Amino acid sequence: MRRIYVVFQDLNWTARPWTILDQQVRQTGDAFEIELTARGTFDAAPFIWTGRITGAPDGTTRYAIDGTAERSFVRNRLGMCVLHPADLAGRAATLERIDGTLVKTAFPDSIDPDQPFADMRALTHEVTPGLLSTVRMTGETFESEDHRNWSDASFKHYCTPITLPFPVTVHPGERIAQAVEISLTGSLPEAAASDRPLRIDITDETASMPALGIQLDHDGHALTPTEIERLAALRLAHVRVDLTSDEPVARMEGAVRDAEAIGALLIPAITVTSGIDHLAPFADDPRISHWLVFDPNAKVTGPELLEHAHGVLGERIGGGTNLYFTELNRGRPAGPGRIAFSLNPQVHAADDQTVMQNAATQGTIARNARRLYPDAFLEVSPITLRPRFNPNATQPDLDVSNTPLPSRVDARQCGTFAAAWTVLSLKALAESGCIDAVTYFQATGWEGVMERAEGSPQPDDFPSAPGMTYPVYDVFAAVAGATRVTRAVSSHPDLVDALVVDDIVLVANASPEPQVVTVGSRTVTLDPYGIVTIEREA
Repeated sequence: MRRIYVVFQDLNWTARPWTILDQQVRQTGDAFEIELTARGTFDAAPFIWTGRITGAPDGTTRYAIDGTAERSFVRNRLGMCVLHPADLAGRAATLERIDGTLVKTAFPDSIDPDQPFADMRALTHEVTPGLLSTVRMTGETFESEDHRNWSDASFKHYCTPITLPFPVTVHPGERIAQAVEISLTGSLPEAAASDRPLRIDITDETASMPALGIQLDHDGHALTPTEIERLAALRLAHVRVDLTSDEPVARMEGAVRDAEAIGALLIPAITVTSGIDHLAPFADDPRISHWLVFDPNAKVTGPELLEHAHGVLGERIGGGTNLYFTELNRGRPAGPGRIAFSLNPQVHAADDQTVMQNAATQGTIARNARRLYPDAFLEVSPITLRPRFNPNATQPDLDVSNTPLPSRVDARQCGTFAAAWTVLSLKALAESGCIDAVTYFQATGWEGVMERAEGSPQPDDFPSAPGMTYPVYDVFAAVAGATRVTRAVSSHPDLVDALVVDDIVLVANASPEPQVVTVGSRTVTLDPYGIVTIEREA
């Protein structure tokens, strides 16, 4: 198992945190019991639940919640969720349905656009030869979704099937009681040595480095000479600008100038809210790499919009989705010459460990995207630390941030955490050999690679220094101009891993603890979420 947790998702499908009111832990011999009480936040503030986690001498672990609403509120989802790790892909499993029927099945190998398991009561799989794990879910009807669609490193089992109507009103006095029990049967293997040394080996497998770019700032910030100089030093292949078709032409003209000053080609990503004829003068502009066109009323670009854009802007047209890979996997738009989709590691959870673990899944997404579109120019654009917006919000004005910062801003952007995550993200996408171009973050500010001269608008919440370059800038500087990536294999990829480009090795610590790792014949010491750059051994 990767995680067991209690979720509340409001009418916008935004997960809201719980406030833990109290917690008690009792341990007796080879058993334990944890009791806690929690209250909801935002819309779920009227809901209080008690939780009980018990560990029995035979290894059975049980998680249970029992909660009651003090007054009515609206929910899309409320209850327990279970995550199996993504590395179970392709592994056999036995599904027990609500009526007790047993079905031989398997965790999906290719990313499943639909629910791989439905009408669930229990799921059993082999952990190691001779050892079976069973997770049993009661109190609700559970089903599954392939979380890899959103770059999560897991398969999720959740309660209340998505086919049922939502949102739902939870009435005063309504009780929600659920339990998840995990048990093992068979023979336990001998425990592996916990002090096995960390090691990274560099293989002979190589792939072409994707073309690397960033976004111009979405708020229209005019780049300063210092910012332009710094960005030019990164030797970017392209910059992306997001525009709606009803914005003034001056915004497009400014983006073309900024791209030219940086020494990169421009990729305008146009959300077509009105006519695009006013963009026709840019159709043959050699400073533009290509166009991406998106429909604000559809999750994937349709053939009619592509045809119209071709007629106005010429042949350099791409589409796909401004959302996540799941939309390509479900919508399967007709493949133009260029297909784009975005990525971020926090569609479902924001904790450090989950965000780091999710980076590797981007390689799985890349391989699945190439399978769907074997001949297309594939670009992942943009890649951000937080979601740029909530594509599922039905009342966006009520979809406020869970933190003091705007919901699209992550305080970790200006620190070493974002830099280490970027190394792992770029490693996953580049080593796949399936992606032609990647676009990360923005140029400046809260979502950028450097701070603006005036500094952070909320320095207590986003602790950057005025005019500083963030550690993630140094990552892009280290790979500037690289043409080839070589696959590296870590003995403990959840702790440390490496990106090898040309003759440079970027070793990244994915953990909050210092790590010591052997790379070839050398020993590298890493600070928490630190990066060390070394030359590749001959």
